[in-house]
Amino acid sequence: MTPAPSATPSPTAPPGKYSMSAISNACDLLDPKPLAKWSSTPIPPTHRENQPSGGYGGGLTCSLRYTSTSATDGVATNEAGIGVQVEFTSAGEPPAYDKWNTGPSKGWTAGTTAGLGTRNYWRAGAVTEPGPGASYVVGVQDSNVSVEIQVAVHRAPGEAPLKMDDLSSIAQSQTRAVLDRLKKA
Repeated sequence: MTPAPSATPSPTAPPGKYSMSAISNACDLLDPKPLAKWSSTPIPPTHRENQPSGGYGGGLTCSLRYTSTSATDGVATNEAGIGVQVEFTSAGEPPAYDKWNTGPSKGWTAGTTAGLGTRNYWRAGAVTEPGPGASYVVGVQDSNVSVEIQVAVHRAPGEAPLKMDDLSSIAQSQTRAVLDRLKKA
């Protein structure tokens, strides 16, 4: 016996001011030019695009990475990367922002940035061994979307230390640009 079709309509994702309908490649959301300051040879990017369907909000991810040989020894490798994660809120579910906003890890600093989305956070951490390295993460929830940007740079031993303000500036400007690109026309 075949069950009767349900009279309950499928849930739809919450409406909002953001959409991924104009995005066919998540990497188009990012500008890799600021990474050239540290590394210039691209590694093939990875990305995914999941369109909204059946009440699920959909999402996008992209990871761009670059390498270069250290100027200090001509052997060691420097790396710079930027990644974006975008999740549209699904029907009956909290925003992805709620699960991403875990607070700082030990040794990291954290805070918020005025005027960026409805809610936001940033986290920053740095290491000195084996060489200088730092990561800066910005997460934002606004209307029907959650966005997280991570900028990370790892330098060979002997390279100049990183300035967290540089990574902060890149992460915040990239986050604002992603939100602008996802706004519905």
